[in-house]
Amino acid sequence: MPASPSTKVSIAAAFVCDCDKRVRTACKGFPFFKEHEGKQYCVLHYPGKEKTLAFKEALDKKIKAEEFNFSGVWFPDALDLSSAKFSAGACFKYATFSEKADFSRVEFGAQADFSRTTFRAEAHFKHTTFSAKADFHGIVFTMEAVFFTAVFMAEVDFNRAVFSTEADFRLATFSSEANFRTATFKDYVRFAGGSKHEVFGDNSSLNLQFARFEKPERVSFHTVKLRPHWFVNVDPRKFEFTSVGWHWYNHHWYNLKIRGKLKRQLREKAIPSYILLAVACRRLAVNAEENNLYWRASSFRYLAMNVERLDTGRGFAFWKVDWWYWLASGFGERAGRAFSVLIGVLVLFAALYVGLGYPNWGTRVAPEKAAAAAPLKEVTAWQQWSSALVYSAGVMTLQKPEPKPATNAAQAVVMLETVLGPVQAALLALAIRRKFMR
Repeated sequence: MPASPSTKVSIAAAFVCDCDKRVRTACKGFPFFKEHEGKQYCVLHYPGKEKTLAFKEALDKKIKAEEFNFSGVWFPDALDLSSAKFSAGACFKYATFSEKADFSRVEFGAQADFSRTTFRAEAHFKHTTFSAKADFHGIVFTMEAVFFTAVFMAEVDFNRAVFSTEADFRLATFSSEANFRTATFKDYVRFAGGSKHEVFGDNSSLNLQFARFEKPERVSFHTVKLRPHWFVNVDPRKFEFTSVGWHWYNHHWYNLKIRGKLKRQLREKAIPSYILLAVACRRLAVNAEENNLYWRASSFRYLAMNVERLDTGRGFAFWKVDWWYWLASGFGERAGRAFSVLIGVLVLFAALYVGLGYPNWGTRVAPEKAAAAAPLKEVTAWQQWSSALVYSAGVMTLQKPEPKPATNAAQAVVMLETVLGPVQAALLALAIRRKFMR
């Protein structure tokens, strides 16, 4: 006897898809479609291409009803959702796209969840807008992933994502954190902006910690603003940096902001965060040197040494040689500071000479009768200072100017300047050299 209509409805309502329990919310109320490898599936989760027509009807029905839960859905054909608008949260978690997926110009008004989704063909997110958090955690791109001019207005998570071929983020906009921690890039990856387009704004950040780049020479950053601490726990020595604007912060900024942030991110209290930042800066310096950008390499080296100095707690440690090295020339990397200190040495010793009675030293060593017969020359304050400066410059350049110091104190000062002057001049020469060559 054939089943009554009420019996058929009860059977459909009682059907439970054999898909993963975590994604069954997407097909609640859908009837049995077909069996695959001994399991019964609804039309959404059935993993085969022989469902094209039935799947299209079910997909259109969900979109029309604004039910954007596509968890675990197996898309059999190319999907074109270009210019669509998702007013509510859209979930493609654990979904599989067997053909090209086009999300170009799509507007996600709420959270977009693509975590652990698999794209077996091209995935296009051109001009796509993500107004809330975008979750791409554990996503797998087996073909090209294009995020050309995509806009991420909130946090975007690519943690553990796998990009098997090219990943294009040209003219994309990240307004908050872009998390690529432990992501895998097997081919080209590009982050590129323009003269009027900022990829990373003032409130955004990039997390590349422990990301794996199988071909690091194919990683490029073009016309973007970057910060050195974004490259902690990643090796950027072979990356391509073109027209990059680096945000240089003083050590106080790093002391207050970076130290705690890195420790929270790394969760490895045994490894000081400053040491990790110093390693990143040294690697960036190597990259800059390989591209003949010696002035930039100098800035990276200075930052590396400075954060190491601060990490040891030696903010003010005049008894340490490295503290004086930092003060005198910025570890041999700051030509402006070295020049300023050199001028300071010149003026300081000139003042000491004036205080010790220069320029009338010669009369003190003359015989008493000759000294009495030869009246002291009256000199103005300007003449005295100008003569002292010239004398100090002569001592600094090892010229042994006249008159010779007449007292033990004056001799000691001259000897000290004979040491400090040339040393500071050498530090200046070193700093200038590092700005233009290795």
